[in-house]
Amino acid sequence: NVETFAGTPEEEGYEEGSGTAAKFNLPWDLAKDSGGNIFVADRANHAIRKIAPDGNVTTFAGGERGNGQGEFNNPQGLAIDSDDNIYVADAENHRIVMITPNGVWSKIAGGNGSGYENGPGDGARFRSPTEILLEEGSGGSTLYVSDRNNHAIRRISLDDGQYTVGTYAGPGPEIDLREGYMDGGLSEARFRFPEGMAKSGEGTILLADSGNHRIRAIDQDAGTVGTFAGSDRGYVNDVSRSEAKFRSPRDVSVAGDGNIYISDRLNHCVRRIDPDGHVTTIAGVPESEGHVDGLGNGAQFNSPLGVLHTGEWEIYVADSYNHVIRKIIID
Repeated sequence: NVETFAGTPEEEGYEEGSGTAAKFNLPWDLAKDSGGNIFVADRANHAIRKIAPDGNVTTFAGGERGNGQGEFNNPQGLAIDSDDNIYVADAENHRIVMITPNGVWSKIAGGNGSGYENGPGDGARFRSPTEILLEEGSGGSTLYVSDRNNHAIRRISLDDGQYTVGTYAGPGPEIDLREGYMDGGLSEARFRFPEGMAKSGEGTILLADSGNHRIRAIDQDAGTVGTFAGSDRGYVNDVSRSEAKFRSPRDVSVAGDGNIYISDRLNHCVRRIDPDGHVTTIAGVPESEGHVDGLGNGAQFNSPLGVLHTGEWEIYVADSYNHVIRKIIID
């Protein structure tokens, strides 16, 4: 069952309020903190919004377009660590920033204009970083960044005092022709406009390779990149993951039971890959955009982007071009 959780359907704007009285303008990505608050990268409002468990929507950070401290320019990706610090892919400022739970803002890396440079965070350059994945473990904390227009996955060390940035997968800065489609070792792999990421168990990162219409899998132990799901651009339902077709998949969320949820942006659907590798559509009418609540197979979305499984049989979706956050309740 699909319902509208927050935002006024098909009406862009910038208003605080409860539930559907609030307004967003292109909500892009979602993250949840330890207190049950859901944070929204409200892209065209250049803000990070906060939805409290009671549904009340406020502005947590930003709200003015700019490149100064506390400002954003088309923020797109969010991640939250175990201390509830929020990391933001501030896409058109080409930088990654961190905001503490108290709202203290700091730059992690980038912000030096568009480009491609590795090294200490202060001097690093990105080209429209759109999504981020946080990994915390005994080996330290790491941010993985989908550096969209460099067609690469970058890695930022959060523990070395200078936020060193490197290329994790895909072409390095010395490669001129960067986009493509190739499986193989980390440096040989090629992507086309990489987007959302999620950890799947230990040692695997799943990645929405938007321009290749596939879900890629990075094996962190073997140091290889493979194709996990998808083939050509299109729509095929109720098939194995190798036969499935997507149209610009944008985000991935992995549930504790092993189910994988994917926002299939231009098919206007939310897809599921079960632990047996079977791909189905759980909500949305394929290749049909609109705003309709109700049962999954009759519900409509318009460019669903961020997808977040919260562990309570609920999935939240940034239904971007409807300017709302939707909630899917899984039976």
